[in-house]
Amino acid sequence: MTTFDLFRRAGVPAAAVALLSLTACSGSSGTSAGPTVTATVTVTAPAPAEQSAGPEAAQTPAEDAPTVPATPEATRKPGKAGPPITDKTPAPFGGTLQSDPGHDFTKGLSPSRDGVVRGQLVAMHDENVAEYRPVKFVKEYGGSASGRFEGPPEGDLTAFAAPIANNVVFLSAVGCDGKDQTIDGRYLGTERCSRDKLILRADAGDLRALITVQGGQIVKVTEIYAA
Repeated sequence: MTTFDLFRRAGVPAAAVALLSLTACSGSSGTSAGPTVTATVTVTAPAPAEQSAGPEAAQTPAEDAPTVPATPEATRKPGKAGPPITDKTPAPFGGTLQSDPGHDFTKGLSPSRDGVVRGQLVAMHDENVAEYRPVKFVKEYGGSASGRFEGPPEGDLTAFAAPIANNVVFLSAVGCDGKDQTIDGRYLGTERCSRDKLILRADAGDLRALITVQGGQIVKVTEIYAA
């Protein structure tokens, strides 16, 4: 066994430098000793193994929290109730939204109660059925008709849909071609146009009017002119 092996078994640190002296001697007595050879052996210890990263280092950044689902339509409710729809004609530029007490808005669109609704025709669901919503007028600086109409706030289910009667009366405030101003002193339409013109205007979603409903049908639409 070599001296190096003895050092290694004795637990000498691997990074230490071991000095091994090898002396050559002659086989007979009296003979002078041969030259002494000294060899230096350097043993390099392997680099200590890196410690594995802790559990914190292995974790990836947390993902964003999931988005909370929007409130289901069925759980939304109409907004604050305004004056009820009646057969009395509301002010063209009234500042409150009309209401339909007792109407169940969670079961889909259906006609409002009979009466006159200050509303906006927003879409056609087929060639006969129009969707409409109550609107209120928000005044701006200027004349009495200077301002804008606003419907129910976002998330409010106050909306109706009803068939347009075959003999509906449509009184336009901009003429049948949309290029004139055909109004009376209250800024209400005076020119009678066809049912087809009404359907085109309703489908465009830009018609604000006094909408008269009878027997679940729209029988009259009088456009309101706003500057």
